[in-house]
Amino acid sequence: MIKKIALLLSLNTLLMSFMAHSKTLNTGPWRFELRATHGTIPFVIDIKKKNNHFSGVLHNGEETIQLKGLTFANDELKIPLQMYEMSLDMKLSAQDSMTGFLIRHNKKPEVKTPVFALHGEKERFPEEKSKPRIDLNGRWKVVMTDEQELKTDGIIVFKQKGNDLHGTILTPTGDYRYFEGFVSGVEFEAASFDGVYNYLLRGVVQDGKLKAKILANYRTAVEGSKDDKAQLPDAYKQTQVTALNFEFPDLTGKKVSLKDPKYLNKPVIITFFGSWCPNCIDEMNYLIPWYNENHKRGIEIVALAFERSLTEADAKKQLMKVQKTKKVPYALLLAGSTSADKPAEKIPGLKNFIAFPTTVFLNKNHEVVKVHAGFNGPSTGEFYEKWKTEFTQTVSELLK
Repeated sequence: MIKKIALLLSLNTLLMSFMAHSKTLNTGPWRFELRATHGTIPFVIDIKKKNNHFSGVLHNGEETIQLKGLTFANDELKIPLQMYEMSLDMKLSAQDSMTGFLIRHNKKPEVKTPVFALHGEKERFPEEKSKPRIDLNGRWKVVMTDEQELKTDGIIVFKQKGNDLHGTILTPTGDYRYFEGFVSGVEFEAASFDGVYNYLLRGVVQDGKLKAKILANYRTAVEGSKDDKAQLPDAYKQTQVTALNFEFPDLTGKKVSLKDPKYLNKPVIITFFGSWCPNCIDEMNYLIPWYNENHKRGIEIVALAFERSLTEADAKKQLMKVQKTKKVPYALLLAGSTSADKPAEKIPGLKNFIAFPTTVFLNKNHEVVKVHAGFNGPSTGEFYEKWKTEFTQTVSELLK
């Protein structure tokens, strides 16, 4: 009996010791800092708890991203980042702070970038700011130069209200999505974080000339001036396809081709897709409700997925996650599993493929009518609205 009492006391002491050292996870706002090689990228996640389950809301400028499947145990918090093969793996260092990494799981070895987080801070850029002496509102025609001296034409669209700044960067291959930041004097700074497109934009405007850098684990120099008529190269003249003949498996393993009865004598929209690609997800977010409303008119969509996973099994798992989360109503085919699988090698007659997504419009005879390279999504405002108008017009022509 004495031994039993001693054992119970020992277990109780161990339990009390564990409880004393184990921390609880504070809910509410946490300000994270992604400490990339060339810049610190801030973002805010609101942590929520309901029925012992954690979730989060990532604030990324003008968009909010719902984060599900968070787990917390032994002072360690894991935050899956949407459907990407990315996560924030954090550990409480104190009751109100965490350290950890942003981890890219589809690389071997995994790519890890340090992250620090502090509880209770709602502001992405809490530092003091001086009165703005520049007006960034509008379009800026820019040239972007990467570390290999490769130059790309681009457009920055800014919306400024006092010190507050929102915007995006458009390129011939797609947009950088949502930036949020501030203007102070003649300087500006803005950040974007969605798990994949994680950037800091820092610059200055003097004598009407903009000079900036896009900072992440690499640097891109940006220079230009305001031009409210700035346009990108014609997206319909970048990539060419002579014909589309393919046969790829769907998520059940069944081979699908345009010769299947479902597609005969119907116009078909083919989109080159990747679950790792935020611009592809933005396009999919438009195509899903559009298809649900319009496929009865006699038109189909097929997504050819080129994944960047480590294995075919991982790639299929990713696409099944997309299917389950998005409830994709059209065919989602596994055309490539790893970064070694190139569209031009899988699709005969495909030339100058420059961007995911790329969208191909086929008529009822499955002849190529148009090819649209890249995608500038909701963050681009009037550019996105123009794309939607063109999309609707093209479909109407195909259905005549």
